[in-house]
Amino acid sequence: MEKFYFISGLGSTKESIQDLEKELNQFGYEVQFIDIPGQYSNRDVKIQSEQHLIEWLSSEIPIGSNVIAFSMGADIAIRYHSFLQARKLIILDGGIIDYDLMNITLEEDIAMTKSYIKENQLDMNVETISKLTSLLRDHYIDIFHAGLNTETLLLLSDHPDFVYKYKMNKIEANQENMNHIFIQFIKDTSHEIYVEKPKEVVNSIMAWLQRTNNETNF
Repeated sequence: MEKFYFISGLGSTKESIQDLEKELNQFGYEVQFIDIPGQYSNRDVKIQSEQHLIEWLSSEIPIGSNVIAFSMGADIAIRYHSFLQARKLIILDGGIIDYDLMNITLEEDIAMTKSYIKENQLDMNVETISKLTSLLRDHYIDIFHAGLNTETLLLLSDHPDFVYKYKMNKIEANQENMNHIFIQFIKDTSHEIYVEKPKEVVNSIMAWLQRTNNETNF
C-alpha cells in the first residue's frame, strides 16, 4: 500500500482517523498518524525553537511523501513545506485563517489553549504546546503566501457561516496566489471535516489525485 502521513491538529487522536483510514484503505492507501509535538504519543517531544520543530518534522516524515495535515498540523506543513518536499499535500481545514478572525493576542491564545487542555484533562505538555503556538503565530504564513511548489489540495468546511464567509473572502482576495492549490468545500461540515464526512473527504482526495496524476502524465 502507498502511505499518507497524517499530521494531527491540537487534540486530534489516532482514533479520530479510523473512518478516514478505512476509506483510504479501499483505494490502496494506509495512514500513519503523527501527533504534533507536546501531545499524546509525542508528549515528551521538546520544541524550544523553530530549528527543533524543523528537525522533528524531518525525522517523522521522509522527503517526497504524501502528506495530509489538519488544523495546527496544517499550519506546520505549510510553513515548513520546503523541508517536507511532499509529493502530494492535502490540507484539511487549515492554513487559511489568520489571527485577525478572532482578534486575540498571543497571550490570550496561549491562555485559551492552556485552559482547553486543563478542562479536558488532556495528556499534553502545556509548555511545549504553548511554544508551538508561539512559533506558528510568529510571522504567520497562510497557504496563499507560503510559496508552495507542491501540488496541494485544500479541503474546507462550510460552517459556521461567519467562518465560511471569511474563507470565501480570503480566497477571492488571493486569486493570483493559487498556483499549485486546488480548493474544495466539503458541504455541511464544521472544522473536523475528516471525522464528520470521511467518505466525502476521501472521494475528493481520490478525484484530485486522479486529475493531478493525469495532468502529470500528459
